[in-house]
Parts: sequence; structure tokens; C-alpha cells
Amino acid sequence: MTIENMVMDKINEYAELFVSVFNSEPWNDSWTMETACDRIESMMNTTTFIGKACYADGRLMGIIWGQKEPFYDGIHFQIQEFCVRCDEQRKGYGKALLSALNEELDSIDVKNVYLITSRGELTEGYYQKRGFVTSDYMILMTKGR
Repeated sequence: MTIENMVMDKINEYAELFVSVFNSEPWNDSWTMETACDRIESMMNTTTFIGKACYADGRLMGIIWGQKEPFYDGIHFQIQEFCVRCDEQRKGYGKALLSALNEELDSIDVKNVYLITSRGELTEGYYQKRGFVTSDYMILMTKGR
């Protein structure tokens, strides 16, 4: 297994994985290659982007990325997307990606890491097992357009 920084040359590979994972349970989204490439490219083109890709035997197993955010007490980091190939979950790829990301965040003295996810054992439960807590003071609010 190898972990590397995400690079623009592999955007189609990342998008294929992204579409296959997020169009499956528990999300059941409706991503296309075009919309996934647009999302990934827009994130990667920022100066605050950090992204990691995990490979095993030359095959992309998972990706994680997000943005650094200056805050009054230092740098915060929002994990924006994190996925592992559906048929390769529970094999340590996600743990390896989180570990590699955390090493980089430690090296730049990130003070806080946060994310938005759906409720449930597969999502919220996954992060709780890795030290994340559900916030008692912050909520996500949305307004459809």
C-alpha cells in the first residue's frame, strides 16, 4: 500500500472512484463523471487544498481531501470528501489515509479537524471510532434553492 498526494493528472481516476462510492449506499447520490471532475478540480485548484490517494497493487483504493482554513487560534482543516472503494472497505485503507493526512496536518500545526457527514453507524460511527465527536454546539443548516 502506498499513499501519495493527489495530483491533477489523475483527476479522472479519482472521479471514477468518487462516483462509484457516493452513488452507492448509504449516500445514493447521482454523481456523473462530469460533476465529480468539476468538484474535485475546483477543490484541487485552491491554495488551501490537501489531498491524499491510497494505492494497492497499482489500483486506487481511496481518497481523502479538504481545505486548510485560517482561524483566530491557528489553522483548522475541513475534511470535505473521504471515500474508499466499496469492495475494499474494512481493509485498513481508510485508516491509512486518515493517518497520512493527520501526519501532514501535524506538520503544519493544524489545531482542529472537522467534517460534515450523514448520521448513522457507517458514517458518523466510523468517525467516532477514530476520535471524532458529534458537536454539541455546532449544527448544519441548509436551505434548498
